[in-house]
Amino acid sequence: MVLIGLALFLIADVILVGLALTVNGRSADDHTLRPIPTFGGTPSTTAAPEATEEPAAAAPTDRFIAAGSGAVLWRSTQGTCEAPAVVERSEDAGATWAAIPTVEAFDLRIVYALTASSEDEVQLVGSAGPDCIVGGYSSADAGDTWASTPELLSTVAYQTPVAPDGSSAVVMAGQPVAAACPAIEALAADETRTVTACSAVLAEWDATNGSWTAIPFAGIHAVELQPEQILFAARGVTGCTGLGVLRVPGTTLTTTSAPESVGCVAEADLTAPAALTSADGVSWLWVGDMLFSSPDGGASWGAIPA
Repeated sequence: MVLIGLALFLIADVILVGLALTVNGRSADDHTLRPIPTFGGTPSTTAAPEATEEPAAAAPTDRFIAAGSGAVLWRSTQGTCEAPAVVERSEDAGATWAAIPTVEAFDLRIVYALTASSEDEVQLVGSAGPDCIVGGYSSADAGDTWASTPELLSTVAYQTPVAPDGSSAVVMAGQPVAAACPAIEALAADETRTVTACSAVLAEWDATNGSWTAIPFAGIHAVELQPEQILFAARGVTGCTGLGVLRVPGTTLTTTSAPESVGCVAEADLTAPAALTSADGVSWLWVGDMLFSSPDGGASWGAIPA
């Protein structure tokens, strides 16, 4: 009886195994290896994608604008080692622009920072030459001639080129510092303050403790440091269909700082890069192919005809 019972048990076991394999879409003879499922998420049943060509890198979207006075403006695209930056100067508050031959003067390729200390004096940190080496350059005659100015590398704050993983750093006093977030979208600096904007925060470097102080704010396109306040332009501001202009009062950003709405640039392109500058009571916002100006601290804005 024991042998008969054992035989019946083995027969039943074979039948059950066959049924289980049939339910999962496999025959008892199918020995194809299957992926071992992992835990912590839903296993994917999608076939692995076919290899494709690596997409071309997007062109840099950073841009810079600086005011030498209420009439003279400087601006620049960022450029690449292969497609040099374009530096321009305006003598009529942005109505017309003249290109500065920086490529011919010192083979400028990339701009990382642009500042102006007067109508004729301009400084920039950028990469130049066929090896695209970073250096400081300045002109005291409205861009007619340029001089190598290596000390700018230790006095001007600027963002390093974006790394393959999308991250970047900020160079201050000649030393790179990890950014407050993976990707910087805007940067502004003067002799005492350095402020950056990322996808969801506005942050200021605190040199006393070597760290960033940040407040949450998303969608910032451009930032400018002004005496006793930070002025910035951002998308997604309530009541503004274009770029809203806001200010953060105070000489230092704190965790309790609160942005205040100032104005709205309704015609501004929300998908385009932007840059902001001010001088002699006038502010300019360069966004996309348009330049806007404000005579009242950013409360009202008008497009400057091209």
